Amino acid sequence: MSTSFYDVRAERRVAAAVADEHRAAAAERLAAAETARETARIEASARAAELEEQATERAQVRKAAAKAARAQARRDRMAARRARGMARWQSMRAGAPGWGMAALWAAVIVAPLLLTWTAQTAFAAEQLGIPVGMAWLFPLAVETGAWVCAFEAHRRTRDGRPVGSLPAWMWLLAGVAAGINFAHGVTGPHGAVAGLALAVLSVLGVLLHHVRQSLDRATRAHGEHALTALRGRAARWVWHPLLSLRACSIAARTDARPDEAWAAAHLDRYGVGPDASRRDRRVGRVIARRQWKADRTRAKADGFITVGGIILALPPTEITGKPATATVPASPNGTTDPAPVDNQPDTSGTADGTEQVAAVQQEQAWETTPGLSPRAIALLARARTAIAAGDLPARPSAHAIRKQFGGSSDTAQAVRDALAATAHDRPTTGATGATGGTR
Repeated sequence: MSTSFYDVRAERRVAAAVADEHRAAAAERLAAAETARETARIEASARAAELEEQATERAQVRKAAAKAARAQARRDRMAARRARGMARWQSMRAGAPGWGMAALWAAVIVAPLLLTWTAQTAFAAEQLGIPVGMAWLFPLAVETGAWVCAFEAHRRTRDGRPVGSLPAWMWLLAGVAAGINFAHGVTGPHGAVAGLALAVLSVLGVLLHHVRQSLDRATRAHGEHALTALRGRAARWVWHPLLSLRACSIAARTDARPDEAWAAAHLDRYGVGPDASRRDRRVGRVIARRQWKADRTRAKADGFITVGGIILALPPTEITGKPATATVPASPNGTTDPAPVDNQPDTSGTADGTEQVAAVQQEQAWETTPGLSPRAIALLARARTAIAAGDLPARPSAHAIRKQFGGSSDTAQAVRDALAATAHDRPTTGATGATGGTR
């Protein structure tokens, strides 16, 4: 058995050394932790500084971009303002002649109105005894009536609405004002010269306004070709005044366009269109005159009837009581051969020969169906013309005939039976050409 001997003092020294070691280790750990905390703080500060610097840079970039955008927008606004100013200036330069002409038109239109206004005011005060304070109502009632019709017609034309009889009333009221001014001038000290001048002034303003509105309408209707169209119409009035008057009459009666009315006037006078040669127009004029004389003579002899607004020729046997023949021009050997009228229809006096074909078919119907009434004969000729044109079938029913032409059921049934009876041995005659016929 061994015996251990302890030195208390040595034990205390050992314990103190161990404690010192522990304190040193703790101090080291504390120092390491402090170092770590300081390092983290420094890193956090650096990161925060870096983030702040980045935010500052981004803010500066945004600020610079916004400033550049504002500057660009300002430059764009200035450029747009300069462009608008330049466009406005160019528009003013381009429109200056038009504005000048509009001002000139307004001046020459208003000037006659002012002159006649003054003259009629004096006339109302001096001749009619109207008080001076109320005398201006007289020219207001007389002169402005035509102008109201003119402005209303212009407004309706611009809006695409019909003008009705406004132009006619405009000229009528202008004529009334001109008559009053003429009477005023005649009774004055200067006599008929002053009356004629005042009458012309009453019509002049309305006439100039009408001319200007006609130019505007022609520009809207023809566009770039308005000037050419106006020159053509003016040339027609200069070289063909009577034909132009007839075209105006046709346009007023049928609401046709100027070119359509012009073509219709040529067909009415010459039997050919405006594109025909001079020789064809002269020949057509002779043919139209002779045809008119022949039709007039036949009409006086009750040779025509009207059915449903269409003029139809009665067969010559109904007019004279005996078969009619037509004399053809002499042959080269000096002889003439009579020929039945229904074999030689003359279609030279009309544009398409439809009336002559209908007359021939009516005569054929009269000969083949003598038991029909005159109304049924006329309806039979119209039915055959419609069959030839393809508007009716070859064997139409009474309902189809009534639907096409109207009339009574008995007449339609008689025409149906006549067509059915003659369909197997008589072909339907077709319409001839403009200058041709059956020979």
